[in-house]
Amino acid sequence: MDMIVWFVSLGYLSCAWVEAGRARPRVALATTTIMVPEANTTSRDAVQTTGPAIDLGVEYLQRTYGTLFNFSHTYLMDPSRPTVPLLLDDVQNFAAKFAYDNADSDAFAILSSCTIEQNRILSFTKDTGILLGCSGGSVPVSPTETNGHCFGLSIFPGSVAMKFIYALLLANKWTNIVGLVDLDTIGGEALSRGYRALFQERFNGLDPAMEGIRYTDVIYNSNLGYPGIERALRVLRQTARIVFLFGSGKSFLMVLRTAKDRGMIKGEYVFFMLTFSRYGVSLDNVDDTWWKTTDANADSPIPVRGYVSPATIVISFVNPYTDGLDTPIRDLRSRIVERARIHYNMTYPRSGVPTLVYAAYEMHQVYGMILNETFTRTGRIMSGEELGAELRKRTFRLPTGLASFSSSGERDINMIGEILDPVTMKFVPSLMYESASEKLSTTADIASFWPGGSWPPPNQPKCGYMGNAKICTDRISSSQKDFVVTVGIGVSVSVGLVGICTLIVVRYMRTHKPDSETWWILIGKLLVQRQLRRMSLVEKKLLYAILSKSADSIDSF
Repeated sequence: MDMIVWFVSLGYLSCAWVEAGRARPRVALATTTIMVPEANTTSRDAVQTTGPAIDLGVEYLQRTYGTLFNFSHTYLMDPSRPTVPLLLDDVQNFAAKFAYDNADSDAFAILSSCTIEQNRILSFTKDTGILLGCSGGSVPVSPTETNGHCFGLSIFPGSVAMKFIYALLLANKWTNIVGLVDLDTIGGEALSRGYRALFQERFNGLDPAMEGIRYTDVIYNSNLGYPGIERALRVLRQTARIVFLFGSGKSFLMVLRTAKDRGMIKGEYVFFMLTFSRYGVSLDNVDDTWWKTTDANADSPIPVRGYVSPATIVISFVNPYTDGLDTPIRDLRSRIVERARIHYNMTYPRSGVPTLVYAAYEMHQVYGMILNETFTRTGRIMSGEELGAELRKRTFRLPTGLASFSSSGERDINMIGEILDPVTMKFVPSLMYESASEKLSTTADIASFWPGGSWPPPNQPKCGYMGNAKICTDRISSSQKDFVVTVGIGVSVSVGLVGICTLIVVRYMRTHKPDSETWWILIGKLLVQRQLRRMSLVEKKLLYAILSKSADSIDSF
């Protein structure tokens, strides 16, 4: 009897647990990613790279908030299509299928490591109330759509960088800029490629928030050597003096070395070099000492190295993370490395975990905190747009430190600009941008060590906006004069040679005038010679007697 009562009680308890599980709001999570075939991949878009942190993040949500919410997670990927371009084609279908399969869910969130594909689902996620998060790139931006339902934890936020650059351009009245693009190396340089894409998407009137900036690409190929770079630098005379270098460290070296030879680093031009973090802690045992002169003989492009040169400004982010030896970071790193080895057969290079992997984990922490706080306070699950607005008001304590978000939804990261001191030959922090206040300030007397002492360089191109500046027209006139003189000399020499040849021919004709009266005799002789062979001896004697009376020259017969 007791056994029967025990089974009945267990049945009632099981039913109660099932009902409790159904009563919990269901939260469907997803991650857009790719699965590359090789182990120990260097692809930051691959599930092998960020999957360990995402798995731990989902487990954190289930462990911490599982009594309130019923979490599920799906990787949106196709293993047979292991590249980002293919993901770009597939991601809209992935997102639509995810929403359809989880139509009975109470909340949705797509939390991914990269964002290039998330631009394709910006409208869809906004219309369906899905919160969109990223850990390794810029929050999706559209000139025609708001992104209030998006947030990002990358410590290299594109929107902050663009605001810094825009503020710097306006402060110095620079409205005409150029990107010097190395086609040979930019494909492998994520930072340069990303900046160039943002320039193309936001300048030239495409983004109302960044009006008044004219951006132009000037293309070259460093693989073809210095002549191509010289041609590209000549184009700058008619294009702009404000130059952003897009390519590898080695291409930076080649450009700046050529610019020096052409006298372009005397302060009339400014060359911007872009890198990641020059200041702050390093989480993967890589110090900032790599910022040094790139070896001119290096064969492999080094993305984060530059070239120490006057008339340059280095732009970088200030790493906000706390000391990498702190217990929270050290413990999180150990768990990520272990999960990657066991579940993904993945070993991070130099035993270092990339920063976007930490962000992938912390992205789930932020989501859990804001979801729990708003649900407890209001009794309902907010839409992605509402949650995005709420998290922009708060500061979160994470394993890597405190995190707050800008109005664009990206992590507040300060940026710095450095200029070379010609005395010490070291880059000096000269410009500071605070993302929280969106304030740009100078931290050094730039004019005191800017080449030529004239800061800032003028906005107008060397040859003027119309290419008619006097310095260039004078050179053009001089070149035209030189051309006319050269052509005149060439024509004169040619005419002289023709005249000499004509004189020689005329003199020859006069000296060797043909005998028009006796030419027929020579021909007659030939004819006679042919006929003689056919005559008899008597006929030949008779003919000889006749001809001998009229021409003595026939004796040779």
